[in-house]
Order: sequence, then C-alpha cells, then structure tokens
Amino acid sequence: MNARAARLPLLRLVPTTTAAGHRWRDNAACLGLDTELFFPVDNRASSVEIPRRVCRGCPVRAECLADVLAVEEPSRRFGVVGGTTPGERRVLHRACLTITAPLVGGDVA
Repeated sequence: MNARAARLPLLRLVPTTTAAGHRWRDNAACLGLDTELFFPVDNRASSVEIPRRVCRGCPVRAECLADVLAVEEPSRRFGVVGGTTPGERRVLHRACLTITAPLVGGDVA
C-alpha cells in the first residue's frame, strides 16, 4: 500500500433508493443523540471513535455523506458526518469523487 492510499478514508458507500427520499434523516442512527458528540474538540482517533461507531451502524450513512458532500462549503468543514472527519471529506472532494443522493420515489432518470 502506498502512502497516498494509506491516507484515503476506508469507506464503502452504496447509496440506496428509498421511497422517503429527503426524509432519510428519520432513519439516522444519530437521531435524538446530542449533536455535540459529532463535533469533537480535536480529530484524534480517540476523539472521533464514538461518533464513528454511531455512523458505522447507520442504515442511511451513504445518504448522509452524499448530502454533506453536495452542500458542505470546503472552507467550513466541521465534525464527523457520515462517519468521516473533515480531513477525510477534504480528500473525497480533492479526488473529485461523486456520491449521488438516492433517487426520490425510486424513479430512474
């Protein structure tokens, strides 16, 4: 494994098509949790492990990450979103990866 590959986040995102469309947040594993949990003071591995654990088992993780990558301003990245840190999302943006949001109602364009 080269040095660049070692820096890439280990993600396997497969956005799903849901009838709920924009209502994916209703199924999020973090629903009802204190949002401060997802904004640790630093990005050390020990600080982000708890929010990553929540995201790891989330059924709508791909939708969450796709949503934040579509709207997040690159100069203002904060917190753990979709199981990723701001630095990992920066790598995704720089790699020009496209993660599409789920289709509303399952329609195929």
